[in-house]
Amino acid sequence: MNNILNTELDKFKILYPNTEFYFFEEIDSTNNFCKTLAKEDFSNPTVVLSDTQSYGRGTKGRSWTSPKGAGLWFSILLKPNFPPKFLGSIPLLTATAIYESLSEFGIKSSIKWPNDIFIKNKKVCGILTESNLSNNKIEYLIVGIGINVNLSLNDFDPELQDKATSLKISYNKDFNRFDILNVILKNFNSLYYKLTEDKIKCIIKNYKANSCVLNKKVSLHYNNTYEIVTPIDVMNDGSLLVKDTNNKSKQIHSGEVSLRF
Repeated sequence: MNNILNTELDKFKILYPNTEFYFFEEIDSTNNFCKTLAKEDFSNPTVVLSDTQSYGRGTKGRSWTSPKGAGLWFSILLKPNFPPKFLGSIPLLTATAIYESLSEFGIKSSIKWPNDIFIKNKKVCGILTESNLSNNKIEYLIVGIGINVNLSLNDFDPELQDKATSLKISYNKDFNRFDILNVILKNFNSLYYKLTEDKIKCIIKNYKANSCVLNKKVSLHYNNTYEIVTPIDVMNDGSLLVKDTNNKSKQIHSGEVSLRF
């Protein structure tokens, strides 16, 4: 591990004494490493970060570009003590924490349901949550986060250059990745711990206030179909309430929305 990672690792161990940290120069996937750790008897929250990933994943198994040292590619491994019905709110909770964290650096962003952060209609951050349940109990929860921090335009594949961005591209300056990581962990922890139904309602309220899809026509892809809908609300279980072109309402629990159609 290089000197920068070693120095930062020592800092985070002091800042978060009850959290385990693993920092790598390269790994296949931080989520995959968390799954390996989850098979062991872990108890403390664990953060796994890598300078680059050889097999980074986004939603629906898509690959995630993670150039070395240019972004934040990390996962948080947790053993929740809340009921499984709260799991649907975790992507929204995480998106809210990241939105609030970027705001602390003067970065204006918005949230695209369910788990993307956008800057000026381009994706800058993705979230991938994975969990395992047994006997109606959550055995582990993994929150994977990828943030394009200091990527240049040429770091993206040509087909993504009009769809993705980075903090550097958007604000024409470099950002300190580890300063951002610290603020994200602080804000995530404040939302995640002591999670209750009332707290989820407050999180959803903030989430909706910063949504880029509510009350706009979007293309919705779910159940192998595409449909033009207008999202009108986000429910406490994380689902999206939409109206179709016939003005009929329905709840969508999983799918993908696009502002481009």
